[in-house]
Amino acid sequence: MKLNILLVDDNKIIRNMIRTQLLNWGYEVEEATDGLEALEKLIQMAGSEKRPNIVLVDWHMPELDGIALCKWIKSCQAYKTGPHLYVLFLTVSDGVENETMAFKAGADGYIVKGSWESLEAKLDSVKGRIFEEMELRETIASLQKDPCGVLVKREIIDRLGRRVAEVGQAPMGIILLDVDDFKQINDTHGHLVGDQILEAVGRRLHDAVRNGNVGRYGGDEFLIGLPGCSQETLEKRAQDIAARLMSDPISTSDGEIRISISYGTAVNTDSFTLEKLISTADRALYRQKQIRKRNSA
Repeated sequence: MKLNILLVDDNKIIRNMIRTQLLNWGYEVEEATDGLEALEKLIQMAGSEKRPNIVLVDWHMPELDGIALCKWIKSCQAYKTGPHLYVLFLTVSDGVENETMAFKAGADGYIVKGSWESLEAKLDSVKGRIFEEMELRETIASLQKDPCGVLVKREIIDRLGRRVAEVGQAPMGIILLDVDDFKQINDTHGHLVGDQILEAVGRRLHDAVRNGNVGRYGGDEFLIGLPGCSQETLEKRAQDIAARLMSDPISTSDGEIRISISYGTAVNTDSFTLEKLISTADRALYRQKQIRKRNSA
């Protein structure tokens, strides 16, 4: 994986020299000609795939110098809450006073220009820390996952709660689904097979819904959040997801078993909370089950 570096220097010749070295060392490089342009790019890149891992910034620049830019980065909420953004100063001046000033501004390193060896060594050190942090985040994320491969109830509730608050009155859809007659499956085939079926449902759900808003709500129930859906669109998505879950029999230790899925949907309206959405979807799920029971009788 290549790391992204934002290189900020008002001297074009120096910037080109550093950029060439960074590319040779295997980094992706975005350039800014001064502090103000860097600030604008940081705002644009905050939530994108181009979000930098490291900022290499010159000390003395017109309009907005390196110290002011570093202070802004360290106070910006988008960069305080995400992965740590490392700020490394590049300067022609070597001295304790400047180094102290840089670290007080929140810098993660201080490198004198002209020493490629020092720059490469510092970047290697920072790169190692970045990869360690990535592994830690992946470990934490895996601990938040249910054995079915989707989010645990607490995590999906927290995530969808934030999402409902963010979208306000914009459309936000909820699908609550479960496996029909799951208790009978457990009673007939045993709990091991029941667990295997839930794991298979979780995997299929994970493949069907790529936005990450899929979680185990409890027992054999799964909760899905789909922002930007009208009721008609949500109903179509729910039908498609259910069809995908039921498309093929599930291989278990007791042979192949076909399942059927019931679901309920809800779309937020004015003042709808997540609890209200889930309650509405739950009632719709119950109605669908009752209709199926009457039709099969």
